[in-house]
Amino acid sequence: MKHYLFVFSLLLLGMFGCSKDKDNSGDTATEETFSSEQLDNLANYSKEKGGSAVLIMENGRIVYEDYHNGADSQTAAHIHSATKLFWASACALAKQQGLIDYDEYVSNTLTEWQDTDLHPYKNQIKIAHLLTLSSGLSQDFLTISNESNTYQYVVDALDMVSAPHQKFSYGPSNYYVFGVLLERKLNGSGISQNPLEYLETEILDKIGLEYESWAHDQSGNPNIPNGCTLTPRNWVKYGQFLLQGGKWEGEQLIASDLLEEMYVPTGPNPGHGNFAWLNLPDGYGLSTSDSAPEGSPGGMIYYNGYTEIVAGLGSGKNRMYLIPSKNMVIIRQTLLEEDTFEDNEFLGLLLD
Repeated sequence: MKHYLFVFSLLLLGMFGCSKDKDNSGDTATEETFSSEQLDNLANYSKEKGGSAVLIMENGRIVYEDYHNGADSQTAAHIHSATKLFWASACALAKQQGLIDYDEYVSNTLTEWQDTDLHPYKNQIKIAHLLTLSSGLSQDFLTISNESNTYQYVVDALDMVSAPHQKFSYGPSNYYVFGVLLERKLNGSGISQNPLEYLETEILDKIGLEYESWAHDQSGNPNIPNGCTLTPRNWVKYGQFLLQGGKWEGEQLIASDLLEEMYVPTGPNPGHGNFAWLNLPDGYGLSTSDSAPEGSPGGMIYYNGYTEIVAGLGSGKNRMYLIPSKNMVIIRQTLLEEDTFEDNEFLGLLLD
């Protein structure tokens, strides 16, 4: 674990030397990192798979963007579960501000879970288990999406299906529970905000990111794991903010070491850190079969190396890839719900 953190720290240190520490999304430059043929192949692959956009930011500047299948720079896509990556920074900031401690039991705040007759074993769940998607809670995909009050549902109705820290289970439950916990922590500290308002005022507004819409349930609770719709030029600002280690226009919004912690696999899946997908060997996606071929130097996102890649992965497939060693953010968007896009094939057009 310490090795992964040390390597990522070195990458960030090297990156700061060339980062412009700002967004220059109005500028488009031609770089020699990739050939025009590679870039055309990348855009064509996205287009053939039903995509709407490919955008690459390098050293704080947009160096390539292509819009296809009727989209343009103003086309906003619902990024689905790639929304989840926003909560990595919100979580790190909440820790910085003393709102949360990863080793704290969730039931300290969700006091309903202290009743072990109604909620057996939930008092064993720590915040760290939510972040690594290893809480043991049921996912209840379809039920949660149809609930009028998702926050109340995840507090009252989720079951325990395994012991905490034993099994990686991808889905919305951990994110919604974190949302309820964060809201209660904020309100208990005298901050009258929901999690999305906190994310906006503390991070998104400060980096100039404007999303087009964010889904809410009928009770007005923001959809934590997959609610965001935005344009590539807005989304890439968040990626650059992460690459810059939480720094924006000279202001350190989040301590870089707290963000680095999010990229260390402390749970049962080496391919997932704290609310972030990683490209480490032996990591996997929704199941253990969703992984790189045995013996690959890289992980399930890109098989042939670049183990420092951090990603936000959403349906469609909507993608944000961070490649610290290249000081690069790659965005791919689509308006589709499903397609046959493959991360390894896409990135291989640039990195092989």
